[in-house]
Amino acid sequence: MSETEKKEDPKVTLANEIMNEEELTSKPTMNKIVEIIDNVGFDKKLIKEEYFSYKKKEDHANEFMRSFTPPIKGKARRIKIMKIIETVGFDMQKVRVAYLRSTINDRIEHH
Repeated sequence: MSETEKKEDPKVTLANEIMNEEELTSKPTMNKIVEIIDNVGFDKKLIKEEYFSYKKKEDHANEFMRSFTPPIKGKARRIKIMKIIETVGFDMQKVRVAYLRSTINDRIEHH
């Protein structure tokens, strides 16, 4: 089967369309939008709302990570912080307390 005969997945087609409308680029963005389509269906407005909600949490988590001295690094920690943001909201102090409580075992030194 040649490249022109292959039918593109409707999810990928919709994701490409949304990315073009919003001037988004990159493969991870495409994968995230396809994942959102799997979860919410083919409603464009809902997909965009979900993506921008996710992006807002990710940006807030990155800002939170930079606020520490030295800055926190790592994708797993960013995802952990994003989950905390989902539960406690965007208040930096609440996020900080929840994050420090969730990592208390990392900070205990047994002698």
